[in-house]
Amino acid sequence: MRRLALGLLVMSTSACFHPTWAPLRPDTGLSPDTIVLAGSLRADPPIQQHGLPRGHCGVWYQGRWEPDGKIVFVQETDGNLMAMFTSDLSEPWKPQERKAVEPTAWTYLPVQGHFFIQVPRASRVQLRGLYYLTNAGARTFELPAHVDVSPQDRVVYVGEIQLQRSGARRAGFRDQVEGARAAARERGLTQLLQEPWTVRLLQTSGSGPSLGEEWGDSCDDGKAGWVRLSPKAK
Repeated sequence: MRRLALGLLVMSTSACFHPTWAPLRPDTGLSPDTIVLAGSLRADPPIQQHGLPRGHCGVWYQGRWEPDGKIVFVQETDGNLMAMFTSDLSEPWKPQERKAVEPTAWTYLPVQGHFFIQVPRASRVQLRGLYYLTNAGARTFELPAHVDVSPQDRVVYVGEIQLQRSGARRAGFRDQVEGARAAARERGLTQLLQEPWTVRLLQTSGSGPSLGEEWGDSCDDGKAGWVRLSPKAK
């Protein structure tokens, strides 16, 4: 998948890549050296991974154009975003140059819905951006946000991540903790309900936009390229 040259997405050519931080399962024990980040994600308009128009790039294969490097939804990339985490904001985010930050960790977040992720205990967890796959290629946007963690925390609720993807692009974080607790109960995550929950909503990091421009694969005169797909965030 040569066209997925940005950061982690290169690894999606392999069926054996795994997230640094895995979503919590009903049979997963809670280590004293970790905390659980709980929250949810909602995008407006919703993020679409299928049914997008595809340009005439790449090669003609079995009656249709295949992009330069066939898009294959491996592992849990179908229905999920790849959330990238870094230790700080010092490295520039430059998708227009097909470059991205080197993540210190990554995990899956649902395209829409609740998440529960067990992460190593640290004083701050820094989210940097999101990637996802579509039938027309890769997409990415910067989402710099962080949450500070105390040594006593066990389950940290970081809020509903609300992504406004049209007009003035922005990210917001809303307290919907009761909905998250209900989702944990429905998924059989009883180990979470036995632990204290702390509400610490994500906060936008840095001085730039709360939600960056969306970039992705596109075509220009029949040639594959990486272009801005959304108006510049304000």
